[in-house]
Amino acid sequence: MPASLDADHDGAAARPIDPLAQPSSRSARAARVRTRVGQSLLVALLALSAVFALSTLVAGDDAFAPAATVLIASFGALAAVLGIAAVVGGLGSRVVRAALWALPLFFVWHVAALGTWVPDAAFAVVAAVGVALVGGPRPTGA
Repeated sequence: MPASLDADHDGAAARPIDPLAQPSSRSARAARVRTRVGQSLLVALLALSAVFALSTLVAGDDAFAPAATVLIASFGALAAVLGIAAVVGGLGSRVVRAALWALPLFFVWHVAALGTWVPDAAFAVVAAVGVALVGGPRPTGA
């Protein structure tokens, strides 16, 4: 019997198998693992960004006025929380997955505007890898 046909154990009528209709458990598992790795990278990077933002509150001799420091810290923390919420709960939306590209672009902008290759260039690469991993085809059953 050809490999593309499936028969019952008793030899009843064979029917064609559509390999694209149901992904194999291996490909579904690979998609889930890819998504979880991307989510982990992005959550870690966003949490680190929140720490950086909040560190402006305790930084020593700062060039910003106290009110500006509070605004920088609170906005950075808010952005991180919203990003983590999007990464953890919003990947079913194409809009959310597209919007996540703002994170690597943010770090690319830092490199271009400030010349801060370290750590921003590395963060841009990690963010781009994370977004690419979560932005692929959605795993079935996830």
